This record gives sequence, C-alpha cells and structure tokens, in this order.
Amino acid sequence: MEKYPSVTVKMLFKYADQILILKDRAGGVTFPGGKMKWQESILGALRRELKEELDYSLVGEPKLFDVWNYISQDGQKHLVMIYYIQQLDEKPKLISLEGSEMLWLTKEDFIKMNIIKDKKFVDRMFAS
Repeated sequence: MEKYPSVTVKMLFKYADQILILKDRAGGVTFPGGKMKWQESILGALRRELKEELDYSLVGEPKLFDVWNYISQDGQKHLVMIYYIQQLDEKPKLISLEGSEMLWLTKEDFIKMNIIKDKKFVDRMFAS
C-alpha cells in the first residue's frame, strides 16, 4: 500500500500588531485551517476550512508565507504544512463554529506562551 503525505493549509490573520490563534477546549493552539481533502485545491481547502471554522469567506488569494515539510525519523509520518498570511485593515467579526477560543496575540505573547518554538518563524510573522 502506497503512503502519501498529509497536507494541511493554515492562515495567519494579521491585524495591526496581532495574529489570530485558535485555542481548542483541550488547550491546544493552532492557526485557522486544516487538512486538504482528496482532489481539493490548496486554496479550495483553505476557503472551506475558514468557512467551517470561523464562518469566514476568503476573498482573493492571500500571500504564501511558508511551507514546512516534516518526515518522522521512523518514516511513518509525513506532514506538509502550507501557511498563508493575510494583512487585515480591520479586525474581522469571526465566529468560532467549532468552539475554539479566538486569541489575537502580539509577538511578545507568542514568545511568552512559547507557542512556536522557531523564533525566526515568529519574527517573520510580525515582520510581514
């Protein structure tokens, strides 16, 4: 049986000096977005996930921010994460349809909470 990587598409919403993060009921944090379905385009998956999670309708094409490829040491897990970033002129009215808490965090918040271990990634998020 052939194996294929799991592909996930995420959105970094940036408003002023803050970026949106979702905190689930178990305390896990993530950016809005999710896994691509079979025969779905990358932006199609992002649009669907943002609508399902936040009742947000993506207009246009956001800026590609980063692509992360991970293969576990045992070779059993292969993940591809595609990140987009969208600068917002005003804070959108979002509804968490999946019960996640929506947190708008500053760079200092990301560092203090140690949400992302890669400091260069955090620096780039707030430099864009």
